[in-house]
Amino acid sequence: MEVLRVAHSPHEHGKDIIAVDKNGRVHAYQLKDGDLDLKDFEKGLGQIIALVETQVEHPAISGQPRHQPWLVVSGQISVPAEDRIRVHNIRWGKRPYTPLKVITGRQLLVRFATMSANFWPQVPEDSNRLFNLYLANGKNTLDRDNFVKLIAEVTSVEAKTKRVEVERRLSAANLFASYALSPFHNSKNHWELVQGWTIAAAQIAWAADQANLPLQAWQPTFRLATNAALRALADLAWEALQPDALRPGTFCELDELTRSRCTVCAGAIAAQILVSRQHGNPWEHESNAKECIEKLFTGGRLFLWGESAVPPFVALVWALDQLRGDQFADRILFSALSGLVHQNSNHSLPKSPSPYDSADDANSKWLKRLFEKETALDLQATASYSLEALVTLVARRLWRNTLAALWSPITKIDMVRLTPDHPRDILLWNWGNLRGANQSRKFGAPQSWAELLDESRRDESDSLPDVIRTNFDFGLLFMLCFPHRLSRSLVKHFEERMRFL
Repeated sequence: MEVLRVAHSPHEHGKDIIAVDKNGRVHAYQLKDGDLDLKDFEKGLGQIIALVETQVEHPAISGQPRHQPWLVVSGQISVPAEDRIRVHNIRWGKRPYTPLKVITGRQLLVRFATMSANFWPQVPEDSNRLFNLYLANGKNTLDRDNFVKLIAEVTSVEAKTKRVEVERRLSAANLFASYALSPFHNSKNHWELVQGWTIAAAQIAWAADQANLPLQAWQPTFRLATNAALRALADLAWEALQPDALRPGTFCELDELTRSRCTVCAGAIAAQILVSRQHGNPWEHESNAKECIEKLFTGGRLFLWGESAVPPFVALVWALDQLRGDQFADRILFSALSGLVHQNSNHSLPKSPSPYDSADDANSKWLKRLFEKETALDLQATASYSLEALVTLVARRLWRNTLAALWSPITKIDMVRLTPDHPRDILLWNWGNLRGANQSRKFGAPQSWAELLDESRRDESDSLPDVIRTNFDFGLLFMLCFPHRLSRSLVKHFEERMRFL
């Protein structure tokens, strides 16, 4: 089927999912978790009546076609509840409504079992990954490497694989991602959900491009994963705005951990502002969000724990560009650039953890250096994955004197640039040794301002995959969740797009 909408709120008239089958018939689904007895049925009867009797409304549906209503229960339905549904169906059948059909958990398991030969990971190691992810502590961080390997295995296809099989495997990626991320959903660990669903969406887009699928064959599957990430982003942004939400969560929590959490949440708030504006519907909490971001920055509550912290800082710059008419946003940009340059250009200081390290990984390295005399950061080369992108932003904004003041230490840092074999390879979490390359160079000393300005303005959009260029919301999620893919071409693309919000 073609899924037109996935939502779960009282405003959807009992229709959590709207879809159209290959014959053009409209289907509406209401989803219930757990068992359904007569008491539960009577309690939710209003939504069920709305599911059956209210007209399905969607821009893709013309006229007023009759729809097939479905009640999907993950558990079982009691006999009294089944009898009550049967009575209501008799009444609906005598009126101009289509009777309600039911799918129970037992029926779902049978359907999943018939799919297993096509989708279930074939290697025992991959099955272990799924079970380990499913049984993980949802309050901790997502095991990103194992999650990536699992989704990559599910979506892997050969050159001669038929198109319909490729499409089914991409759909299966969402099913297994849902299983693997369920502990984080149950724990309301929104940031890990944002990362997991963004990784799944990126892998789906990569596999679809590699298989040369037409857009209509994979876009709905890709949007399901992207929309799941966006819902988690909205939940995180809203939660972060609550009173005392960003205070230390545990007794004697180190301030670096608190400020790291503040930075992640600030990035989520900024992304929510930008996504809402791009959709033409400014976020109703914009004023509170603006105040929160400003207080976090002026109060020193944002923390550049390493290079993976650069994307949240950049998102904050773009959000405040939309909300203020002054140069406050550029102060955040300068703080990120100067912090990165100071840390990485001085041979006597420990270098910033790489963008491959999450906030937890980076803070762990700092603490090991402090308490266990670990020397890894001190011995690290003076190189940066993010420097070129930040310098590009500052140059595009014509802050020549600011760059001049930092130029000497900037020229001491190697700029690492990732060059993919194909633009789609940017979407992969890991390249391995089979594709792409790391290139390294330094800025000139001296450096022509005219050349630097020209380079910062030159269009490089052809180096980005189409899915980033045409899906603003996914591209923003990608930047936040794939900090090791932050590039000059990516920030140029968004800097242009921000002008039209």
